[in-house]
Amino acid sequence: MFCELLGCGGIQQYVSKRALHEISDWSATPLDDEGKALQMRMQHALEKLPLRATKAFLSVSVEKLETNLTAHEMAGRLWEKMIPMILPNLLHMIRQAHAFHDAVNWKGLPPEMSGIVRRILTDRFWQVGISVGSRDEFYAKVGETKNTVEGLASSIRATVRAVRETGYKLLCYMGLLGEHFYSYKELPQPLSAALFTEAHALSTHQMAMLVETIRPVIENCPVASRSHFLPPILAGLFEQLDRKASDEWDKIEQKNRFSAGRASLDEEMRDESVLRQLTYTSVMLVVGLLDPSKPNPLDAKLTNGATPNGLQHVEHGNVRSFILATPEILKPLILFCTHAIRMRDTRSCSFITRVLGSLVPKFETAGEIDTEVREFLSTEVLKACITSLHDSYFVDLQKDLAQLIASIMIIYTPRTKTPRQILLSLPSIPAEKIDQAIQQLYKAHQNTRQQRAIVLDLLESLRGVSISEQGRISKSDPRKIRSTIQQSYMSVDMQEDGKVKEKSPDLGGIADMFGRP
Repeated sequence: MFCELLGCGGIQQYVSKRALHEISDWSATPLDDEGKALQMRMQHALEKLPLRATKAFLSVSVEKLETNLTAHEMAGRLWEKMIPMILPNLLHMIRQAHAFHDAVNWKGLPPEMSGIVRRILTDRFWQVGISVGSRDEFYAKVGETKNTVEGLASSIRATVRAVRETGYKLLCYMGLLGEHFYSYKELPQPLSAALFTEAHALSTHQMAMLVETIRPVIENCPVASRSHFLPPILAGLFEQLDRKASDEWDKIEQKNRFSAGRASLDEEMRDESVLRQLTYTSVMLVVGLLDPSKPNPLDAKLTNGATPNGLQHVEHGNVRSFILATPEILKPLILFCTHAIRMRDTRSCSFITRVLGSLVPKFETAGEIDTEVREFLSTEVLKACITSLHDSYFVDLQKDLAQLIASIMIIYTPRTKTPRQILLSLPSIPAEKIDQAIQQLYKAHQNTRQQRAIVLDLLESLRGVSISEQGRISKSDPRKIRSTIQQSYMSVDMQEDGKVKEKSPDLGGIADMFGRP
């Protein structure tokens, strides 16, 4: 139904009949009359959809309007009757546009052609410093391939992309209507399902676009609607971000080990550049959400001093406090942050260590949520920090990592034995040295520079060295081991083919350093 609506119902049959998987250079292969007819059909079908017209009407209704103006309230009353009629179809189209990228749903293709789906739907874009030639040359080349097989693939991508990105923009405009949009109690679950259930099939670039364009919908949520709107949205988003970013960084690591040739190097550079952008975009979303100095305007319903849902930590108007008090959001968010410590992007890792460092003091009390988060930070986050500290890639971040380790040790050691046990599991570090370092950290609790020095001295034998120094020492071959995620607190549904998929950090030469067999 979705394919027919977009005029691309015959695509799978055409691809199979022309055996496009056997053609290496699509740009040099002319498009036959049937292919040109498919292009025209998609163009006409897209023009008939009400997406662009709705976007135009919504934009002139809400863009650049202050929320306290009478015109804004009038726009809200105008659209509040239309939104329930628009949303079901809009959400269905967004979800189908995401699902279109999953080769599993291309049931008209034989199994040996499933790989062609990614080739058809991979966007072409110019990247400064990586793409060959100038931007103008790139777009000129794209224009020259209009009547080729590559041109047909470009038309398919453009059609689905228009549905996807126009849908995102419509949601952003609706978000500007305030409570006229966010107050629908039945909206969050279907919205989360539409945006994120099939998002794993998107490319890294497309996922970054999703995060960037949907961010205003999250940030504009009024205080009064947070408790019912944000949990399913943020939980779904961070589960998919963690899955996508972790998987793609694993693929990059595999490619780096077996790459060969200039063409392969160019492709790796493009892939890694886009993945860094997704990682950074996701991390900056976390930074924005957990910024303690970024409160939203207070909602009148909360000005009487009542605490919504009886949650702790809540400071009215502060989304950070709401997230820290909402396990449904906090669990996947912290899991993503933990894995981000190991993602090989120093800029993103630096921000994440600071964010986690600001969270450590928030979970030192005896509450149930605090205890569970504290144990997770004392195990998985501490191990991720030590692992990155050992990795030569993160040599410039050793001070940031050491500060986070010091914060965990100083604040949590009096309340739990877990941090000390983690350190005891490391090789070649005697218990006496660990206990001495802990006592020194207590005494230096006001001196962050001294704290870092104590941690770096304690872990000296495990610290990575810069690339320029690697030739002076011998290092053992890297091995991968799996880190144990505390399922009671941080379990995230990552099932694929009926199996739970876990991310494992690469300990890069210090296998078994946590005392595992």
